[in-house]
Amino acid sequence: MAEILSQSQIDELLDNLSSGDVDIQELEANEKKIKEYDFRSPKKITKETIKLLKGIYENYCRMITSQLTSILRMVCDVTIEQVEESVFHEYNNALDDYVLMGLIDVKYPDNTVSGSQILMEVSKHLSFVIIDRLLGGEGKENEQYVRDYTDIELSLLNNVLRSLVKLMGSTWESTLEIKTELSKIETNSRFIQSINYNDSVVVIVLNVILNQSSGKITLCIPSSILEEIFKKVNTFSRNKSIKSDQGIKEQKNEIMDSIKSSKLVITGVLGKAEATLLDVVNMQAGDLIVLDKDINSDVDICIDNVKWFEGKWGTRKKKNVIKINKIIH
Repeated sequence: MAEILSQSQIDELLDNLSSGDVDIQELEANEKKIKEYDFRSPKKITKETIKLLKGIYENYCRMITSQLTSILRMVCDVTIEQVEESVFHEYNNALDDYVLMGLIDVKYPDNTVSGSQILMEVSKHLSFVIIDRLLGGEGKENEQYVRDYTDIELSLLNNVLRSLVKLMGSTWESTLEIKTELSKIETNSRFIQSINYNDSVVVIVLNVILNQSSGKITLCIPSSILEEIFKKVNTFSRNKSIKSDQGIKEQKNEIMDSIKSSKLVITGVLGKAEATLLDVVNMQAGDLIVLDKDINSDVDICIDNVKWFEGKWGTRKKKNVIKINKIIH
């Protein structure tokens, strides 16, 4: 409950304000600031998901830094500038009419393909620097970027984007083994139909520095793809756990099967007796050895010198046999 001031405290506060002992701006600065929330477009992406995406695409930045450096043969540095949630129509409206946009299909481990697509937009400034470098130039900045791309330029950029997109799937390996493939390149942002107008998306802005030039690569990931990925992560983790349990059982069965085929020595012991070395040396044929067991007692049955059973001695089909009467081990 908020603290209620007494009349004397109110009078003292007014006196301090009038005398200048208390600064109104300082009081306003100490007040708790309230952030506005738009209930018409609620947030669907959690902070944990944003943090996860940032970690994934920081690794992706390192990979495409190496890739661009090898393709363009020039110093390259790619870093994450921004990761935020937005609505697709807000993102799309901020784009120019003519852009370089790669549409990326996502393929899951069960060979299904996502209904939506990830968008990769390369700024015109950066794309023309890449084209200049691929055609033998020094990759310098050029102010004449108002024109559209030629077919040859689109073909060159298609190869570069395809190599960058292929690396994206491997950065998700710690979460889910997905594959990303460039579906096509679109140069008119108004023709993109793979994402619904009001869908929530995560916009990831990458800052690319090539020598003294810089540009942006923007990734737009629909929330539907993220939901599919996390659902499949849970499904595959459960299946993996089940398969792991089944694998352990199968391994145990294989071990037991191999043990069951092992050969063991079975010995029937009628009884035991003790004798001196002199008695043993002087033994002759026809001598009697008195055992420690009664004539009607059971015979000990040993498996590798360990007593397992007890039974009765007898004969069957002119062979000695022992009938098991008791299990010891």
